Amino acid sequence: MRIADLTASWFVPLRYTVRASVSDAITVTQLSYTYANQITPALAEISARLRAGELTLIVGRSGSGKTTLARCINGLIPHSYKGGTLKGQLRYFDEDLSALSLAQRAQRIGTVMQDPDKQIVATRVFDEIAFGLENLGLPREAIVERVHAVAAQLRIAHLLERKTHTLSGGELQRVAIASVVAMQPRVLLLDEPLASLDPPAAHQALGLFRLLTQRGMAVVMIEHRVREALALAPEHCLVLDQGRLTFDSSGSAFALQQRRRSDEAALDRAPRRRHGQGRPLLVWHDVTFKYPDSARPQVDRVNIAVHEGEIVALLGANGAGKSTLCRLAIGLLRPQQGRVLVEGEDAARLSTAQIAQRVGYVFQNPTAMLFAENLAEELRFGPRNVGFDAATTSRAVADALATVGLEALDLSRSPFSLSFGQQRRLAIAAVLAMQPSVLILDEPTAGLDEESAEALMARLAQLEPAPRAMVVITHDVRLAWRFATRVVLLRAGAVIADGPTEVVLNQPALLREAQLLVD
Repeated sequence: MRIADLTASWFVPLRYTVRASVSDAITVTQLSYTYANQITPALAEISARLRAGELTLIVGRSGSGKTTLARCINGLIPHSYKGGTLKGQLRYFDEDLSALSLAQRAQRIGTVMQDPDKQIVATRVFDEIAFGLENLGLPREAIVERVHAVAAQLRIAHLLERKTHTLSGGELQRVAIASVVAMQPRVLLLDEPLASLDPPAAHQALGLFRLLTQRGMAVVMIEHRVREALALAPEHCLVLDQGRLTFDSSGSAFALQQRRRSDEAALDRAPRRRHGQGRPLLVWHDVTFKYPDSARPQVDRVNIAVHEGEIVALLGANGAGKSTLCRLAIGLLRPQQGRVLVEGEDAARLSTAQIAQRVGYVFQNPTAMLFAENLAEELRFGPRNVGFDAATTSRAVADALATVGLEALDLSRSPFSLSFGQQRRLAIAAVLAMQPSVLILDEPTAGLDEESAEALMARLAQLEPAPRAMVVITHDVRLAWRFATRVVLLRAGAVIADGPTEVVLNQPALLREAQLLVD
């Protein structure tokens, strides 16, 4: 798809080059921030200029300070995160950002958060996109025009009448992007905007972001899917490491650096694969499920059996039914047709607690799982609830933290003080600590840098003795290729392929049918 195909009537026609519109939209000077009750600063003396008419890519490992920088720019720090220590200066064009309220900043700087659930306020998609426009006082006709224009650009026009709680994570992400872009802010701040998007949706979103820079907007994108982001040729790139700025140069210079590192990397680092030869642990038998306001079933007569020893990748575009299948597996939803069998028993006859002892599900949105005041309580809650004694709980928690690479964390910390990537790993550890037979991971590497994602999946793939099988929901074909023993392709709620990884992923026509390849 060409970027020109995304143009809508409400966009100002392009009559100037990108460089002609360049000015400093956001100026960061000696910015430092330390969260409440922490000693180590999350940001240390950051200085940078983010320019209008340019796309700035901000990268770094999970926990490097990227999201903290975004919170400082959009005002969540200090307005929502209390008790921390903030130093330095932030300016928006000619204004001192510290003099603006959170609402005033929101009018100038549009933010799409890592977790789209946090910014969804309406129950219907149309109303969600229209919400900000109504607050701006636009006439009804203009609101309707903008909603339909941005929905068409992001290919979500078919979702406008859907209830927001029935959407997949990727669909929610596109709705969140649409609701912010529709307000036409001068600065667009995107925190992991591609994390939940399938490849075609990511391609469409990137095209829209580039179009916005061409009409003079400053687009600031924090992203771990670096390969896809670099395809957009960002003008500017910042790299953060442990709260410090370690690279501030052109996107082309960063791309060259990345290519050199890629050439030096080992070509085959994948761990050994386990092959399923055991009994079926989780079975969807002729399962159908449809939300009341949906035009079609989210899951349509699906038959899948997950056997002991397997790592099964569920691949498909946003809205293909992957997450719905897994919610059916743990009893959050009940099939309207067919049965889900957990270790041979009908899930409909088991309580949620009984299923949780056998099937552990890590949600796509980690904050939906986190609730406790500190990490220790968060991690011990599940094992205690499934009947582990204190000694077994302590061992299980320690092993789980080591598996996800968080063993050095202070367990007195609040889970909500962690970065999104750390929260994701914490959520995985909390489920691992219950030692389920089957572990279901919904987009487990979203919010993680490539190196951290690779290390996490390698440890999970080789974890012994539990879980005995894994189901991984992902859009990442490369991840499935490296770690899955079997791939199930879904499209529009139906299984279109199910077989060994090497067989399924070597068929480009199938991947196109599943909307996982962009021509």
